[in-house]
Amino acid sequence: MGAKNLIKQTMSEKGYFGMYRGYSALLLFSIPKNYVRFGAFQYGKGNIFTGGSRKDNFCCGLMAGAAESTFVVTPQETLKTKLVHDKL
Repeated sequence: MGAKNLIKQTMSEKGYFGMYRGYSALLLFSIPKNYVRFGAFQYGKGNIFTGGSRKDNFCCGLMAGAAESTFVVTPQETLKTKLVHDKL
């Protein structure tokens, strides 16, 4: 089944807004995800890796990604999986 057929089937069964099913969870978590990512990066840059070198920026990015995945992405994916499972 190709992308065209999938879109046609979704539109015929669920209507136009069926294309956006499940988008609410993604939209709901986008603000906290960005807040944690950029907040952790700035915290690391100002308090832990203060040198300003490329290695320090890299370490800040690693720390920001780890914080984002731990505090936002993992709960988001767990919630999304449970919502999909409950609908089936």
